[in-house]
Amino acid sequence: MLCNICLCVGQSKEDILTNIKDQMEIIDGYIEFETFYLDPEEFLDKMADHGAELEGYYEHERLKKIHRKVSTRNANLITEFYFWNDQLIYVNYKQRPYLYATNESGQKVLDYSRSFTKYESKHFFNNGERVDKETIGSPLDDVSPETDFVEYANKMKGLLDNKFYNKDTYSSLQGKWLYVQNTQDYIIFEGTIRFNFYDGKFANRLKTRIEEGVLVCFFPMDDRMYRYKIKSLDENVLTLIDEFSNEEFMYAKVE
Repeated sequence: MLCNICLCVGQSKEDILTNIKDQMEIIDGYIEFETFYLDPEEFLDKMADHGAELEGYYEHERLKKIHRKVSTRNANLITEFYFWNDQLIYVNYKQRPYLYATNESGQKVLDYSRSFTKYESKHFFNNGERVDKETIGSPLDDVSPETDFVEYANKMKGLLDNKFYNKDTYSSLQGKWLYVQNTQDYIIFEGTIRFNFYDGKFANRLKTRIEEGVLVCFFPMDDRMYRYKIKSLDENVLTLIDEFSNEEFMYAKVE
């Protein structure tokens, strides 16, 4: 252990950057990624003007890379995160404003299908600390460059890992479930989002995660949280037990 500590302390910045770049080259060389997606509702608290997408690339059951694209009013914001042994090692962040095109009336309008890189920043990390940064160009006046990459990357990794490692359970949950004691009440699962309906009317939406057979439902913007043990789940019936009240809820699959 002492030898490992000495080796770590003795590493130069150049050695660390060389290791990171070697690891990135290995990741980019993978050809059999298993790709998992998050819908915008799953990773955004506020919807983007022109859509958003986030995908994680898994190799040998571990997340290696995240690609995120958020399309704002004026630009595409594209970020790539690289992971090695579940640790963030590299981030590439780009601001790509849209190009202009001439419409049929001869007016110049934004062409949301075309953009160019006006600003790019590259960040290298070791043990959760940034060891180097490179920038090209200047950022947009109305978009502040992102800086807190480690916390955000770990949050997105947590969302993707939850969906990836519980993919069979989430697959079984998808669709509409009627509450058997009152069929006017029902829930709908789309991805990792749970939509609640009471008396046939939309009530709220909650994000979810699964922790060792427990369905955790929570609101994105506050601390309210509900925990349900998944007692049974098949193609026809879902039974949940509220961990707080011990009340049992049985649902029948209809769609």
